[in-house]
Amino acid sequence: MTKDELFRMEEAAWKPLHDLTHELHTDTAERPYTDLWTVKDGVAHIACWQAEAAQMLTRIREGTYDGWDEGREDEINARFHASTRGLPLEGVIASLHASRTRMLEELDLLPEELLDGEARSWFVESGNEHYAEHLDGLRRAVG
Repeated sequence: MTKDELFRMEEAAWKPLHDLTHELHTDTAERPYTDLWTVKDGVAHIACWQAEAAQMLTRIREGTYDGWDEGREDEINARFHASTRGLPLEGVIASLHASRTRMLEELDLLPEELLDGEARSWFVESGNEHYAEHLDGLRRAVG
C-alpha cells in the first residue's frame, strides 16, 4: 500500500469524525460516551493516539523505534485520560486537529522503504481504523 493510498483512506475516515466535532458544544461534549468517558474524553483519546502514532513514525524514520508493548494499552489509555480530562472542549478539538496534522506530516516524511508493517500499522490503527472504532458510539452519545 502506498502513502497516497494511506492518505486517501485516512481522509475518507476523518471526514465523518471531523463533521461530528462541529456538532459538539459544551452540553453534548459532556454526555457519557462510556462508563468512564464523556464524548469529549473519547475525542481526546483519539487525539492522544494520533500523537502517539506521530511519535512512533518519527522514531521509525529516525531509526530509533524499538517496538511496542501492546499489553500496556489500558495503562496508556488511563494516562491519556488523566492528562486530558480537565481540558476545555475547544482545547480537545484543537489537539485533535494538531495531532492529526502531525501524524500526517510524519507519514509524509517517512521514506517509502520504511513504510513497512509497523509504520503502516501505527498510521492505520491510530488513524482511520481508530476513527471507525469510536465514531458510531460517539454519534450515539451526541444524539
